[in-house]
Amino acid sequence: MSNLIPLIVEYRYYIEVTTVIAAVIIAVSSFDDMFVDVLYWLTKFFGDGHTSERRRAADLTFIDSIPEVPIAIMVPAWREHEVIFAMLSSNVNLLRYNNYDFFVGVYRNDPRTVAEVERAQQLFPNVHMVMVEREGPTSKANCLNEIVREIFRFEAKYDVSFVGLAMHDAEDLIHPHELKLLNFLINKYEFVQLPVFSFSRSLRDFIGGIYMDEFAESHTKDLVVRERMGAVIPCAGVSACFSRNAIALLANLNLGEVFRTRTFTEDYDIAVRVHELGMRTTFVSYPVGYSIDIADQSKMPIVDSRALPIATREFFPSRLQTAYRQRARWLIGIVFQGIAQIGWRGGLATKYFLVRDRKSLITNPTVIVGYFVLVNLVLIQWYLQHYGGDNEFPLVLLNSDYMVRLFIVNLFFLVWRVIHRMTFTTKIYGVTHGLMSAPRLIVASFVNFFATIRATRIYFSHLVTGKALVWDKTPHSYPFEIRDDGAVAPSSEERDRQPFDRQRGGRPARRPAKPGQKGKERESGIRAR
Repeated sequence: MSNLIPLIVEYRYYIEVTTVIAAVIIAVSSFDDMFVDVLYWLTKFFGDGHTSERRRAADLTFIDSIPEVPIAIMVPAWREHEVIFAMLSSNVNLLRYNNYDFFVGVYRNDPRTVAEVERAQQLFPNVHMVMVEREGPTSKANCLNEIVREIFRFEAKYDVSFVGLAMHDAEDLIHPHELKLLNFLINKYEFVQLPVFSFSRSLRDFIGGIYMDEFAESHTKDLVVRERMGAVIPCAGVSACFSRNAIALLANLNLGEVFRTRTFTEDYDIAVRVHELGMRTTFVSYPVGYSIDIADQSKMPIVDSRALPIATREFFPSRLQTAYRQRARWLIGIVFQGIAQIGWRGGLATKYFLVRDRKSLITNPTVIVGYFVLVNLVLIQWYLQHYGGDNEFPLVLLNSDYMVRLFIVNLFFLVWRVIHRMTFTTKIYGVTHGLMSAPRLIVASFVNFFATIRATRIYFSHLVTGKALVWDKTPHSYPFEIRDDGAVAPSSEERDRQPFDRQRGGRPARRPAKPGQKGKERESGIRAR
């Protein structure tokens, strides 16, 4: 055993060097996060710069009173047969808007999805199926481009002009007042992004829970700061709306291709291009008197009568492999393809947030390296204490005053980060999930690490071999289905309908409740939480 001591001490030195590097990277990244946090609180306390007219977006009675303009909702659908009918039927019955149409992009070689969309068309005259010319899967951008072209043909055929084109996915539950809000904003902005949140998940669902935490913080804090600083507001591809003028201009500038098919994150890319063209963009997160979530056990719709923003809800992955594959696709699009295609264009604020968007390529592995060196230092110290005899083996680097101060600073940053994550998760999901967001940070670090490894492998393999990058679709689920006759099922896969219990759920009232009314009254019997 004593022969191993010199080797272990030497190995520990290299672990110390690695620790110093990781600690510096974590400190720089944490300071960056803290800077955004401070800007958010300054905005919160001193105002966001919006006019009183803009703040009327939170007044449901006011936005309900505005005359409706035509809005098109684009939904790309490849192998979405398990969710697409539930999504369409539920949203048609919940939306408090009349002047809108769904355009759903499907593929000939996906007959089950085609059948579900045809089924929806028979029930809902404002649902239109768009057949993509090529067999699937192509890319989400290609599907969206086909939908845009069909919308233009629809306008010409029926002599209608959509004022806004909204983006949604096949697993979305759209807030009943979303289109009312977009109706108010789309004449003032060329691109509007509303918040996106996960449905509430079980406390035991650590993978699904990290999406709750991350979107609660990002879409409550980070995007607010981006707008205040005049930086690019990223498009989430969901709960996003572009003006007809913006879509037409992008089509003219790019040979009819609104969404670039060369990127995995066509939504992020289009937001950058809209910003570069100098169009007015905004992120809107004003609290209103209710939102719709699902009950943890029954998976049935409930009204949350707390003051929460108008936002889309959806299920994000709850399995490790599905989660890191999805995040790998985001990393390829935002980081690798973003650097290659977008570069570092834009003003100072935009460049700063481009760095923030792309720093995960370095910080994700660094966090895992931090766990690794911590475990190594603990085990080495234990070994030396038990088998090193009476000899002392002082640390070479980590005992210095500078490193001690750095560790104290990083500890402060860690506490700061945990407090903020808990704060914003609590704001959307309550205290229990807020407390659970702390241990879920550890889970998120491993998911992000696996995603970074996968994204790096796929992208560099693409560069070396020239093999095309393929749309890596995420499987989706939908919690319930609301039909026009008021029937409901706990999940889209269950086909045995049951009467909609008026104490548990139902179609929302078409008129907003007066201030102070409870969500149960507002949503025509959907159970309030």
